[in-house]
Amino acid sequence: MILKDIMVHVDATPGSKTRLEAAAALARRQGATLTGLYVYSAPRLELQGQRPETMRQAIFAPFEQEGLVTEWLPVDLGSSETSVAEMIAYHACFTDLLVIGQPDSARSWGDRHIELTGPERILLGSGRPVLIIPRTWQSPHLGERIMVAWKAGPKASRALYGSLPLLQGADHVSLVSIGNEGFQANEAELLSGYLAKHTVKSRLEKVPASELSTGDTLLNLVADEGIDLLVLGVHIVTRRGQLDMGEVARYLLSQMTVPMLLSH
Repeated sequence: MILKDIMVHVDATPGSKTRLEAAAALARRQGATLTGLYVYSAPRLELQGQRPETMRQAIFAPFEQEGLVTEWLPVDLGSSETSVAEMIAYHACFTDLLVIGQPDSARSWGDRHIELTGPERILLGSGRPVLIIPRTWQSPHLGERIMVAWKAGPKASRALYGSLPLLQGADHVSLVSIGNEGFQANEAELLSGYLAKHTVKSRLEKVPASELSTGDTLLNLVADEGIDLLVLGVHIVTRRGQLDMGEVARYLLSQMTVPMLLSH
């Protein structure tokens, strides 16, 4: 399995170049098209530097010039009430993998107030795996040492399947279960056998429950094992009219130190 198209969300925030570089690195490795998705609203576009062609030349052009197969996709929201996240989710339906930045609360950037949305609506709306790049991530390594957080069920199963093209190219793959909800009878054998059919050699690890939270346990394992990509299936529900992806995923997103591939 290989990725044919990798779509990356481009915007005017400082983290945009970081996730572009990450997406380009994966596109080189997979021989995939790199598609830059720029969502804007012409009626509200106040800064000249954020016009689609200006953004393309400033941010995306260097990747076009290096020989990658690229596509530039500017999408104008116009005056509609469609959110940026909803539009990203729609266009992500037509790609293999979407790359976005780590969610953040509202912050000031330049002389505009930018609301950076979380990935819940994108995951729900696209049905595609979403790769999230930390704001401060600087490592040249991505997908060489991968950890899959495993808890039997459809969410983890879809995350595992969605990450197969990356697992196949990794030097190290570990599947980790934590506490009593881990590998059941012969489940480790079934997982290893399934991955072996896809030419993925894996190591399975069951971690006993401790006083640490699941999120902190995973972050410690990531640091101890030199992991550069964490794969996680997430459960998304609606609470008081707001989308919520659950305590563990929400905590990991706030504290993430390496890229995370999420699937719903």
